[in-house]
Amino acid sequence: MARPKGENTLRKHFKLTEETAKLLAEHSKVENMNESEYIRYLLLNQSEHPRGRELELQIMRLRNEINKIGVNINQIVKNNNSHIYSEDDKIQLKRNMNEIREAIHVLIEKKIIS
Repeated sequence: MARPKGENTLRKHFKLTEETAKLLAEHSKVENMNESEYIRYLLLNQSEHPRGRELELQIMRLRNEINKIGVNINQIVKNNNSHIYSEDDKIQLKRNMNEIREAIHVLIEKKIIS
């Protein structure tokens, strides 16, 4: 990530823990950049709406809910194989699954989840 001389004229000084400094050194080496270049690269290549802690928590909760839905689906399949459900129940289940699929696609398109 070469830059013309004199382009960066401001210096920033900040503190890192030893662990964080080690991670910075490792990540910048993997990207074949010095640490300053790597930090600039990270800053300039962020998405417009970086994920905050609250969004990360919401995504984690969403994943947990999806996992619970999966467990429920397994129970439904087991009961279906036992011939407990009617055809109307099966049609409604398909509608609900399509709604979930469409909602997930909307979230992916908005780049809220990946």
